[in-house]
Amino acid sequence: VIMEPAMMNLGVVLPEPGYLEQVREITRRHGVVLIFDEVKTGLCIGPGGATKRFGVTPDMVTMAKALGAGLPSGAIGGTEEVMSVVEDHTVFQVGTYNGNPLAMAAVRANLEKVLTPEAYVHLDHLNERILAGCTEVIERYDLPGYAVGVGGKGCVTFSPKKVVDYETFKEHQNAELSELAWLFNMNRGIFMTPGREEEWTLSVTHTDEAIDAYVSCFEELADAITTG
Repeated sequence: VIMEPAMMNLGVVLPEPGYLEQVREITRRHGVVLIFDEVKTGLCIGPGGATKRFGVTPDMVTMAKALGAGLPSGAIGGTEEVMSVVEDHTVFQVGTYNGNPLAMAAVRANLEKVLTPEAYVHLDHLNERILAGCTEVIERYDLPGYAVGVGGKGCVTFSPKKVVDYETFKEHQNAELSELAWLFNMNRGIFMTPGREEEWTLSVTHTDEAIDAYVSCFEELADAITTG
């Protein structure tokens, strides 16, 4: 079973209480390898990714993006039992750029110098502020949506109902409003990833002033669509 512990290709969908624990229990009971795709959650929502944040340990994890501080990089990790098939050559694991010196130097610098415990405290602080600010705007202007996030990731989901899976995302998310929000931000100097499925990614270099600018822009959008 390969899955995102927190879905992040439809905005942000956090796991319901007990969900990951049940997936772990079922896969373990039936001898099924559980793999967490932590390409988006790994390092971005905490030093141990979703595995530590939600307290559920899979058999394998996959990581990328945030690992290499901007350089192409990826990594896999797993239990001794799962990885033993590589050690005994049952599985032949090779790759052209395995252990690339430049990428690994970037990974080491990123893990030791950038993503420090203080950096994660800072990211949590920023996300709490942006979520609180967006939630206040949503409630004041009675917008059809809600703010959701964890660690350095988050978004405003324009949906009158909570999105819990891809089916509810397709049924309830307002695509036009999501695309308008992206264009509105871009025209005011705030770069958001395009597409109705995407979320914000905070950086350790972001400041409270950057959060204030985003929330102010979001309020401007809310005012425009409700009074304009």
